[in-house]
Amino acid sequence: MKKKGIYKKMLTIAVVPILLFGIALTIFCYIRFKETLYNTTKTNMADMAHYIIITYDKTYPGDYSLVPNSSGTYDVFKGDENITYDYSIVDAYARETDTEVSYLYMDVRVHTTFKTETGKRYSGISANEETSAMVIGNGAEAFYKNVPILGKEYLVYYAPIRNSNHSVVGMVEVAKRTTEIKKKVMLAVWPMLLLAIPGMALVAFFSYGYTKGVTNTLKKIQDFLGRIAAGNLSAEMPPECIRRTDELGDITKSSIQMAKSIRASVETDPLTGLNNRRYVHSAVTRIAARSEMTGVPFSVAICDIDFFKKVNDTYGHNAGDEVLKAVASQLKKAMIGNGFAARWGGEEFVLIFDRSNVEDSVKILEGLADNIRAMIVYTEGYEIKITMTMGVSAGTSGDVEAIVESADAKLYYGKEHGRNQIVAEIPEEDKE
Repeated sequence: MKKKGIYKKMLTIAVVPILLFGIALTIFCYIRFKETLYNTTKTNMADMAHYIIITYDKTYPGDYSLVPNSSGTYDVFKGDENITYDYSIVDAYARETDTEVSYLYMDVRVHTTFKTETGKRYSGISANEETSAMVIGNGAEAFYKNVPILGKEYLVYYAPIRNSNHSVVGMVEVAKRTTEIKKKVMLAVWPMLLLAIPGMALVAFFSYGYTKGVTNTLKKIQDFLGRIAAGNLSAEMPPECIRRTDELGDITKSSIQMAKSIRASVETDPLTGLNNRRYVHSAVTRIAARSEMTGVPFSVAICDIDFFKKVNDTYGHNAGDEVLKAVASQLKKAMIGNGFAARWGGEEFVLIFDRSNVEDSVKILEGLADNIRAMIVYTEGYEIKITMTMGVSAGTSGDVEAIVESADAKLYYGKEHGRNQIVAEIPEEDKE
């Protein structure tokens, strides 16, 4: 009996301290990982809040203001645009990142993805006084844990919205469910707790390796988000982060989706779905550099809808928008396998032929021009037919404005000499 008792005591002395130390280490790792995840989530939420503010500024240039409406209340304007009922930005971010997003003018929610049990948006609700004083009163950012909203707890981050005179006129609220963070923490820590039972050495070894991997991954994610925040929308996430299948893998995928959403909102024309002028600048610079290295030619065409003002004046701007969208559809089809189309502004479009000389580009443009002439736009009871004038030039350098200016000169010549034509060369007698 004594031997059995000593055996038990020795076993207790030998095993219990190791188990206790292992449990203590597991608890320590739990706390550290939880705080790291909270801090990372806070950083991601802060970045998202800033991205949302940038997206509003890019989509609707100008300052925020309140304008009385016919019902005796006020609408929120951004520049010249009434954004009171446009939930597209907050809905897009919420859908892509699995978060709840709200835009508040001063301390009142105007746009929000929070909804009641009946499906009604949680709009018109004021933020609490403490948050309003910190964010709107002091112009500071705020982060809160375990905030009850509609019966659920959230991590919530607030960032101030400023007008061009730096006055604070509202705030962006980004919220993520607390239970999701807790669940991720438990899923990450549970294997470590099981490893603590067979021995401390194994636990310490794996804990060290895991923590190091987490830290390295977080640093890479942070670097990626930093490049995006600095305006480098072409930044790429390291492949080892993308391959992760744990919570950090989820954060990686959310960050990539955020970057894609920002890139789409910044580089895409919302009416036609084509690339915009900003995208053309970066794309042509890359194509020109490749052309210089490989010798593969490229060319640029600028196209203008003939008498488009007359379309708007005769049929209305809604009909004009339908014409622009129909033309954009034809341009997309024509450029499949040949390059890409972009809206340059108004009724002007740019076509980038990334592997074609001027002669080959003209052949493609001739087919496109025929399709445009044959096209009929049916809208609001009208049948609208249009033509286009096009100027095309060879790409010679990475100076986007110079390349487009050359094509634009030929477009102008075409419009001055009858329209509805493709101009690849201005006759010598007409050159200045």
